[in-house]
Amino acid sequence: MNKSTLAAIILSLVMGAAVRPARAQYFDQGMGSPAQQNIEGFTVSGKARLGTKPDVVEIDLEVSASSELTADAIVKYRDAKKRIHDAFAALKLANVTVEERGLLVDQKGQMQSPYFFDYQPNSRTKTEVQLSRKLVVKASGMRKLDEESVMQLVGRLLDVAQDAGAKVGAGNNNNYYYYWRYGMNNNSGLAKFVLEDFDKLQEEAYEKAIADARTRAARLARLSRVELGPIVAVREIAVPGDRASTSDDDPPGKRLEMSKFQEIPVRVELLVRFDVHSKGDGKAKVSPP
Repeated sequence: MNKSTLAAIILSLVMGAAVRPARAQYFDQGMGSPAQQNIEGFTVSGKARLGTKPDVVEIDLEVSASSELTADAIVKYRDAKKRIHDAFAALKLANVTVEERGLLVDQKGQMQSPYFFDYQPNSRTKTEVQLSRKLVVKASGMRKLDEESVMQLVGRLLDVAQDAGAKVGAGNNNNYYYYWRYGMNNNSGLAKFVLEDFDKLQEEAYEKAIADARTRAARLARLSRVELGPIVAVREIAVPGDRASTSDDDPPGKRLEMSKFQEIPVRVELLVRFDVHSKGDGKAKVSPP
């Protein structure tokens, strides 16, 4: 093989590499590493943020009774719970309900400490039985009210609860160590403002996140002088309503909550992978929005 033939071969290899479409390596543990795959295309993030006012306000209450005789504790507990239910029923507000959580049977004065080494056992010779239950007062239709009306309603519910003998706020919280260990603020206020009906808003946020990802990918395709192809993979990074449960009393399903009456953001972040191909190779072109 002479020098001119060798030079022609090298030149053809260089020119062939120059016209190859852009390749993007996906550096993510969940979808593989560069050593495992070399993906042809672009992987971009798409983000969206929408918001709306909460539709529900919740107030946590606790009803409890104790006695050395379990039968007496049961009678006291039933009377205390009935008194609270009757007080809220007397309001005759169709948008206000009282929900019950699980029953706790414990001994009076028992509380978990975040510091296990200073735990003091009960020195009483006879255990005093305590029955307690968490109650959640829920008022719907908050989105239609202004701030003044919300304050009036929440204040009225708090007054009724305390007049009926309920303890307002979190009761025997068994998660003190959890909050202390991870530096979380356990003071969520006396009222929680909740967004429950956000399915439609979430769907819109997903659409905006996909559109944002497509815009970013189209920019990369234009700068790389390649055609943008269809979506070949999507991964959820941040999804509204996903949260770790820290209590057995956490309600099921997805929800967003805040301690302040203000707009609650619905955020979505997606990782979207697009296929690409060289211009003029005959494949269908996906136009950016």
